[in-house]
Amino acid sequence: TAGGVYATGDVTAYYSDMRLKENIKPIENAIEKLNKISGYTYTANNLALDLKAAENKNQRIGVLAQEIKEVFPELISPAPFDRNPLNGESLSGEDYMTVKYERLVPVLIQAIKEQQLQIEELKSIVNGITK
Repeated sequence: TAGGVYATGDVTAYYSDMRLKENIKPIENAIEKLNKISGYTYTANNLALDLKAAENKNQRIGVLAQEIKEVFPELISPAPFDRNPLNGESLSGEDYMTVKYERLVPVLIQAIKEQQLQIEELKSIVNGITK
């Protein structure tokens, strides 16, 4: 599609059923990995407008594909505007990238769990000291 995709109901993609998966392992060091990426505000540049990657220069929020690729290469895909639908190759030869944002959610879940363990350990230390 070109432009935004809007849905009035649920959006379902991929699969989550464990019966369809193997080699299942928890994401390790999620907080450490998330510390290597950042969230940014930005506006599209003229190249993005020329390539039809963006429609305007409105301020947006996002991440940088290059940062994500360093930590989570499996979350990177070719940018749709630069992808040949027949063979998946870059149309421009520049290999522009995009991030599968929805697949960042499991990393965030795991990072919250790691933080909670740290909080519980710190609470235990504080409670041990104050008693």
